[in-house]
Amino acid sequence: MRSLWFIAMTSGERQARLLRLGGFTLAELLVVVCIICLLMSLSLPALTQAQRRGEQVHCLANQHQLTLAWLLYSTEHDDKLCDPESYHSALQPYVQAEEIFLCKTGEARRKGDSYGVSNTMGGVERDGVKPYDKLHRISHPGDKLVLADRARHASTCFWPLLRNEQEKWVWRPWSWYPGLQGMTGRHSNGCNLSFADGHGQYRAWRDDRTRKLIMGRMADSREASSHNDDLEYMVRVLTYRSNDYPADVETREDGVRHP
Repeated sequence: MRSLWFIAMTSGERQARLLRLGGFTLAELLVVVCIICLLMSLSLPALTQAQRRGEQVHCLANQHQLTLAWLLYSTEHDDKLCDPESYHSALQPYVQAEEIFLCKTGEARRKGDSYGVSNTMGGVERDGVKPYDKLHRISHPGDKLVLADRARHASTCFWPLLRNEQEKWVWRPWSWYPGLQGMTGRHSNGCNLSFADGHGQYRAWRDDRTRKLIMGRMADSREASSHNDDLEYMVRVLTYRSNDYPADVETREDGVRHP
């Protein structure tokens, strides 16, 4: 009988009845949906930023573990530094999981590894800079770069520098020695770096020309090099001065001191 009575009511009476029973009108539902959408639009950028920050911190932790493995390798191999081109296989016995070689960002997510080792650390002579071959010969280890985020398909040997005809340092063009440039800005227009004393840090690219060069929006690397703080920083952490060498550095027949 109650159901027949409810059907017999007018639409206004039914609506009033539903309101007394705690129901919502269509207008009220639309208001609630709009408020939820507004809150989501406000919170999503913050959540995205938090996710990217988490990826950057996780990546820096990876580099820290790899740097410790790099130091352990040298300890167990008569103080010799591993070859940057084969650092993955060299350090594999000293890491707990293969995922340590991989950054979680979408740009870097692939098989292989996400990091490159400075050519100065066990590499070959480039642009007049002879690499260190033994750990104890690295002077000022807190200022000497070991690992860096690298771009996809770049070489594991990290050397974004070039000495030009005027004996000045410039950014290495992407087309020269493919893969050596290898710079990336996948962590909020910056990258993670680790050093020979074991510490790591995040470096945000400060010069807009550096970011354009990395993204392929600037083709002329020389134009991006003049008075560039990012370039000066990389020269400082990737190269060395003659008075950096310790006392037991070898001197060959050519009279040149070698690390």
